[in-house]
Amino acid sequence: MECPLRDRVAALRDEHVRLWADTPAVMPDLGPPVGWLRHLSNERAARRLVDTLAVEVEHLPEVEGERRAWRQAVRERLQAFGEERLSWPAGYRRLLFADEFFAASTAFAREARAFASDLRLEDLGQALRNVWIGNSLQMRLGLPIDVASGLFAYSMLYPLTDNLLDDPALDGRAKRAFNERFGRRLQGLAVRPAGASEAAVFELVRRIEEEFPRDAFPDVHESLLAIHGGQVRSLGQQDDPRLSDGEILEISFEKGGSSVLADLFLVAGAARPDDERFAFAYGTFLQLLDDLQDVEADLEAGHQTIFTRAARRGVLDALAARLGSFIDRVLDAEPLASAEAADRRDLIRRNCRMLLVGAMAEQPRRFSRRFRRTVERRWPFTLGAMRRLRRRGERRLRGAAARRAGRAGTPSLLDLALETA
Repeated sequence: MECPLRDRVAALRDEHVRLWADTPAVMPDLGPPVGWLRHLSNERAARRLVDTLAVEVEHLPEVEGERRAWRQAVRERLQAFGEERLSWPAGYRRLLFADEFFAASTAFAREARAFASDLRLEDLGQALRNVWIGNSLQMRLGLPIDVASGLFAYSMLYPLTDNLLDDPALDGRAKRAFNERFGRRLQGLAVRPAGASEAAVFELVRRIEEEFPRDAFPDVHESLLAIHGGQVRSLGQQDDPRLSDGEILEISFEKGGSSVLADLFLVAGAARPDDERFAFAYGTFLQLLDDLQDVEADLEAGHQTIFTRAARRGVLDALAARLGSFIDRVLDAEPLASAEAADRRDLIRRNCRMLLVGAMAEQPRRFSRRFRRTVERRWPFTLGAMRRLRRRGERRLRGAAARRAGRAGTPSLLDLALETA
């Protein structure tokens, strides 16, 4: 008889806590050395790419046939930049720019806007990141790349529940009351929602139940309860100074690992032990990357993570280096059955390293100058260039959206994203 999912989650949590403890605080090799002339050349090339894309967005064709050609030209330009400036392997053309990934993302974006017409761009981005996790698991399992009802609903639960629970304007009592009602609904009980926002959350649960009946797919619903339990425990990180660093790490691993386990079951229905292990591990380092990105916001809100604890004591060099090595240890344990599997692993590694270095770029004072320089010597861009390019991209794309809309004021980049789909 199979072990209950809650026990498997606990075992996976403990396994990866031990792996973290055994991981040295040494930054992995990020690539070959990059000199200052190459840094300068890369930044200039990236500025030109941003400016060119902004112009092309502003002149997006109206006719669908011309729009398809426009999209292909944009993909080719991005691929050429990645291969020349970021050392992307040839396999990325198939993985990053495949039509099925593009179609899944745009279909999700349109359905998300129809479900929640007031959805903010950042919320769409948050939900899309979960869709991409689900799609990456589909790719790993050899399943069709799509966004069925269950994955759509679970991805939409992210902005609708996670942001609510992270909102510092809501007191702990209100958050706990919502969590209690939400937990009962996830158990399949009849619960009256408290307002329109909760009604939308409960409708998403109903969609998951419709695709995955409870009796036929118990792991799907147990995984949703597992991530909910991790979310409830994570509320303790917000206002309980008695928690040890080890307890905070356990909470983070349980929450993050359970989150991606739910993605796994929502794309596959059921899974093998090695797939569960990979999905859980994937979730742990994504959670840590998210916590690293949110250090400043979490400090301001009084939330506790292993990174805010460390930030109050000093710089985050050692934790960031350990996270980089932890990601490598998890990914290197994956068996590779083909060249495509190697490309998939490399794609995940590069994406996670981009998130790690990006968090450093946005929060430079949290890292020593020596550590920042060490990373930059083996990274395509300096951290300062990454900040400048992000600001330039936001400014130019907003300007393109405003000019395309033919009106002044703040444009809707969400509308533009849907329009270009």
